[in-house]
Amino acid sequence: MDTIAKGAVQVRQGDILLVPCAQIPCTASEQAAEEGRIVLARGETTGHAHAMAADRVRYFREDGTGQAYIRIDGNRPAALAHEEHSSLLVGPGDYRVVRQREYEPAARPRLVHD
Repeated sequence: MDTIAKGAVQVRQGDILLVPCAQIPCTASEQAAEEGRIVLARGETTGHAHAMAADRVRYFREDGTGQAYIRIDGNRPAALAHEEHSSLLVGPGDYRVVRQREYEPAARPRLVHD
């Protein structure tokens, strides 16, 4: 079953957090879709992916920082899907894509992998 994330709210699915932003930086360049979908993160262990259909979703990476952004066009939400999580419907707008990190004292933070 899909859950709708309404308005400009943060959306979390597993190790991905979408944070609404006023605009995508002009230093970010649009990235190509992969076989008709936008992949926000791919699990290193399982190969599962946090992904959205590319029909109304555009993916950007900022030069230099590597920070990722998405833009959902139109007036309907788009589904954020993953094989191990319920799909979420994310409202139109611009979002910064944040990967969750794990912290261990005296160690460097590391990315969480589904």
